Amino acid sequence: MPVLLLLLVIGVFTYFIWRSRTSSLTRDCRWRQDRKEGLWRCAFCGAVSESEGAPKNCLKDQSGR
Repeated sequence: MPVLLLLLVIGVFTYFIWRSRTSSLTRDCRWRQDRKEGLWRCAFCGAVSESEGAPKNCLKDQSGR
């Protein structure tokens, strides 16, 4: 049982490290898709991105605000 718990803890830390290296999103990033215009807009900072899927990079500094 302790071995399974240790493996679970290691797996969770590995997931968090992997997730932080594949995305620069912050807790404030709230991307919403505007299908009519084909854009993604951040509800927090107002940044706009054109992409097929949800953006994985924070564009807060590029929003012009």
